[in-house]
Amino acid sequence: MTPLPAGLRAVAPEVLYTRDTDVVRAGMEVVSILRERALASPRKRCRLCAHPDADAVQQEMVIVMHRDSYVQPHRHFGKSETFTVFEGEVDALIFDESGAVIETIPMGPFGTSRQFFYRMPERVFHSMIFRTDWLVYLETTSGPFDKTASEGAPWAPTEHDPAAGRAWLTTRARA
Repeated sequence: MTPLPAGLRAVAPEVLYTRDTDVVRAGMEVVSILRERALASPRKRCRLCAHPDADAVQQEMVIVMHRDSYVQPHRHFGKSETFTVFEGEVDALIFDESGAVIETIPMGPFGTSRQFFYRMPERVFHSMIFRTDWLVYLETTSGPFDKTASEGAPWAPTEHDPAAGRAWLTTRARA
């Protein structure tokens, strides 16, 4: 694996932080590093956190995901999230409380026929189906990071079996 540049530090296989304390930058070099690490990651994703630490009030992350990744439908409590696509295409799925898809949002980069941005309110179950090999996006939310502030949908496969999760999502999206 390519060594990290001096400005980045890994806190987990899928999570990098910047060492910059002022202006945080990310370009194609960072995206290439995130892609390489995503391919090596069991969940096929990697993120660069632009915020200084998990306790930051504002959380901003450049996230790279390979199409072999699976995001279990989930929802957040006490916070919304925004999602802005830089590269790739994905269908964002919104579910009702019982697991039925109530909306599909085709997403892609600015300048395409797809939506490039959403703001997801709290308590709404959501996930995504990848339409391209890679998805690069910016996610923002409020902090501090707290795993208990999110809930995986009890009616969906967990992320421990990504192939089953992707198959399940595809079946639900067609329903």
